[in-house]
Amino acid sequence: MRYAVFVLTLVLMAGCQEQTAPGPSSPTPEVWTDGHAAAWDIMASARLLTLITLDEAGQPQARILEALPPDSGRFDVWMGTNARSAKVREIRANPRATVFYQIPDGTGYVTLRGRALIVDDHALKDRYWQPHWTAFYPDPERMYVLIHFVPEDGEVVSFAHGLEGDSLTWAAPEIDF
Repeated sequence: MRYAVFVLTLVLMAGCQEQTAPGPSSPTPEVWTDGHAAAWDIMASARLLTLITLDEAGQPQARILEALPPDSGRFDVWMGTNARSAKVREIRANPRATVFYQIPDGTGYVTLRGRALIVDDHALKDRYWQPHWTAFYPDPERMYVLIHFVPEDGEVVSFAHGLEGDSLTWAAPEIDF
């Protein structure tokens, strides 16, 4: 029940996002393809994302998290979470992960495949902290950590940008980082 309330709060409060930080490896806007531009637009407008990690048996585990705004033209994704959560254990054991964004009306999506890292740096945690998280992290110093996701590649479909899957295979246009 507490998780359901948390997700509902994320949906209602996601407009309160303000913080950003640079990522290490993503392309800059000067070298973006049409796919990068479409992916950026979808990510920038998203309120929620799905983080997919692998559990100890190799089974994918999907969770909805608040989508913090992408930063400075890079595609690194930052998320806040509970330091004791299963996703933190899974990322520490196997950093391979996928992040998925969907346009609510179903006219596009972005899938990013890459690596995640758990970050417990005080300055970065302060930078990404969202005031509405206080209810979920009464002791943020101990309870709250960041997930830093760095994409390696992905795919994007955006009808608004004229990017659709292949007419025969439905394979989505790929993007590399």
